[in-house]
Amino acid sequence: MAPVQMKAIPERLEGRRFTFAGGAHPAEHKHLTENLAIERLPLPPEIILSTVMHAGAPSRPVVAKKDAVTRGQLVAEAGGFVSAAVHSPVCGTVTDIAPVPHQSGRMVAAILIKVDAEQTTAAIAAEPARTVAADLDLSPYAPESIAASARDAGLVGLGGAAFPTAVKLTRNPSKPTEIVILNGSECEPYLTADHRLMLEDPAAIVAGLRLAMKATGATRGAIAVEDNKPDAIRTLRETLRAAHIPEKIAVARLKTKYPQGGERSLIPAVTGRAVPVGGFPPDIGVAILNVGTAAALARAVVYKQPLIERVLTLTGPGVRQPGNLLVPIGTPIGFLVAQRGGLTADAGRVVLGGPMMGPCAASLELPVMKGMSGITVMTAAASASEEQPCIRCGRCVDACPSGLMPAALARLVIKRRIPEAVALHLNACVECGTCTYVCPSRIPLVQYFRSGKILARQLPART
Repeated sequence: MAPVQMKAIPERLEGRRFTFAGGAHPAEHKHLTENLAIERLPLPPEIILSTVMHAGAPSRPVVAKKDAVTRGQLVAEAGGFVSAAVHSPVCGTVTDIAPVPHQSGRMVAAILIKVDAEQTTAAIAAEPARTVAADLDLSPYAPESIAASARDAGLVGLGGAAFPTAVKLTRNPSKPTEIVILNGSECEPYLTADHRLMLEDPAAIVAGLRLAMKATGATRGAIAVEDNKPDAIRTLRETLRAAHIPEKIAVARLKTKYPQGGERSLIPAVTGRAVPVGGFPPDIGVAILNVGTAAALARAVVYKQPLIERVLTLTGPGVRQPGNLLVPIGTPIGFLVAQRGGLTADAGRVVLGGPMMGPCAASLELPVMKGMSGITVMTAAASASEEQPCIRCGRCVDACPSGLMPAALARLVIKRRIPEAVALHLNACVECGTCTYVCPSRIPLVQYFRSGKILARQLPART
């Protein structure tokens, strides 16, 4: 890849509103949960820990059937450099290690644990508060040890992509990091877990950002938040001011627009730099983490706490009691729904994440994964749509944040002219769903692009 020409990052990241080209503004529906504090739910009877809930190689089980496990115990080790360890969020007994359905539609090996509720409850009660101060003294933590703590904790991106955090924090002298950006935009409709975390634990988020900056060698940091969350912006700025920290960190106010949270939209908005097609944020001196990942990093470094639970939003018109929930990784989705009053009579589909990008759940027996930021239950009426012929209106072109021609790409995929679709930059599509949302003909454009990418991978390699 040719060297990337990089613009200077704006000196001031406060006092202005950042945005990107394209995008759309779907109805937010965040009122269902944005004012609801994070709650811890009762323990499920069984935990299902998939060996594939991160980008990269599957993790490798290090326990066997009938083994007793304790809360926080390593049960699967990382399967490579780009991989992540898995730890038990409960005390209990391994009942099986077997293939189970995965949200991708595949069967994937998982560790099944029968929960000992009494022991787990006692273990949780005995744990310290594990609060982290924003002005945490960083001197005891070397850059390498910060990345090692993230690796040992099995930490991955909590915003959805689930890329192993240790890889992002490992320095690469040939691609130095200038700025670490925390993604607090949470642009998907309905989801509010990150919003609540920014309100309820801002100090840990700031501490995690500072640790990430030290690990990567970045001299600047930014917490990027959409302006539909003014209370979170205010809370974070007050936390930074009160901490009197030496690092150069700002809260960047973003225009509320979807998909502002996608890294290929967020990075240009904040820095003025574009991630090259086929490239990654480190190519332009940027590291990007979710705000939840930053808070988890702070606890992993200071307390050696593994990633065994996460905050997610259970929401939508199809669930009776929406909320922001702190849940053990591996909790069956059906258990969460039952604990919140169950589904409404007109519930139509269960989406893993937000309605714009999240895949539909094939079963409520699927478990909560590390990168699962929400579960959105839509009604049958909200889920219904019937595809109509394309009217060549061009709305998809105007809205595409990647500057593509979605309608033309879809026509090529439908006709199986995959090499031409690839030449028209099919693989640059980030599958954000904006084109599908704005399409008046309700054409499922993203589904065509996903199919096209699968077919493209089957093409003979060029010589």
